[in-house]
Amino acid sequence: MTLRICMLLPIRYGPNMRVNPQIGIASYLVNFGHEICWVLSGENSRTGQRITLNGIEVHAAPYIHYFNEASLIGKGFNRILGMFKKARLALQTFKTSKYNVVFVREDTFDGIIGTIIKRKYKIPLVYELVDPLEQEVEGYRIENRKPLFLWQFLATIKASLKRYVMKKADLVLPTTGWFERDLSKIGIQKSKIMPFPNGVDLTSYPDPNRVEAIREKYHLKNCKVLLYLGVMAKMRKLEVLIEAFARAKETEPDIKLLLVGDGTGRNGLEKLATKLGVREDTIFTGQVPQAQVPDFIAVSDIGVSPVPPFSFYKVSSPIKMLEYMAMAKPVIANEEILEQREIIEQSCGGILVSFNIEAFASAMVEMLNDRERAKEMGRKGYEWVTKNRSFEILARRLERKYLQLIMPGCGVRN
Repeated sequence: MTLRICMLLPIRYGPNMRVNPQIGIASYLVNFGHEICWVLSGENSRTGQRITLNGIEVHAAPYIHYFNEASLIGKGFNRILGMFKKARLALQTFKTSKYNVVFVREDTFDGIIGTIIKRKYKIPLVYELVDPLEQEVEGYRIENRKPLFLWQFLATIKASLKRYVMKKADLVLPTTGWFERDLSKIGIQKSKIMPFPNGVDLTSYPDPNRVEAIREKYHLKNCKVLLYLGVMAKMRKLEVLIEAFARAKETEPDIKLLLVGDGTGRNGLEKLATKLGVREDTIFTGQVPQAQVPDFIAVSDIGVSPVPPFSFYKVSSPIKMLEYMAMAKPVIANEEILEQREIIEQSCGGILVSFNIEAFASAMVEMLNDRERAKEMGRKGYEWVTKNRSFEILARRLERKYLQLIMPGCGVRN
């Protein structure tokens, strides 16, 4: 049976569009003969766009700057209007085409539209929840976003609406089994929850010319490179990584730390690196195109995955660790994050540490001084990822669940 899936996604179409791995997994079904459509926001266009991308039909709603984006209020109004244009496009798409599954990733407003589509067209609603409901509220507190009461109030409303969408959905996709248990505790029916972890596209390879250009640009020849790939928000507490690197550098002078990504905490991290005397060897690249991520991993010797042990992060599925392992890089990761601990224990693809400066620094020195062991860890990590977390493996699992939903008598209905 052919699945025809319409996915409402919280991303904007454009040349620098970043497609999350879980979107990639859900869209990988096009390789099995199924049909996939994306509905998302477009570029600054008055007409919208309709294109085909890797076999996927993409419908992009126009995003018009009616108000000055320099002001928070103007940006907010533009976003609200953009949401309604996207909702209208989604409803028109279902009116003109026949789909048998509607998929929503995380977004609250898209979730509400998804419940309307489910009810009107009597098809299953699949809702992917990436972050725990309390994460946004706690994140604003940790980052001290002003005015705090307003942001937390809005986040609380969004959490309530997400809970409503999950109760209406036929299938809920949290990132891990631990996250699944948390959802069961708040009343989401366990029989309609399936963990949907991160995975890797094993067909994505580094470009030798770009790899060499990166080595030249950042002066990475004749040194050992530690890599952090991901968000640099204040709540990520990456000061632990910078200080651990500075401590490791006391005994390993020929190392550099490459940080690929951006976020609200970057300026503070740069100042800390300067204060500790390691700024010259701490490289901040900023955000890079998604296609170049394998190139940056290729220039590294060790991948680091420090994730602060907040309750909402403990049940997460960190993609950076899997991306390192997919390119046979040994990993240093903290054990408080349940999935990191499970994967490292199963794969033997790295070293588990506690989330503190001394533990990360010690693991860096240990791995740098035993290159053969590090290489073996990288090999084992790669083997584990290919057997357990490839796009194809995870997409097949999702395909089976979709087919159960649309076959008479096999789905979960509200």
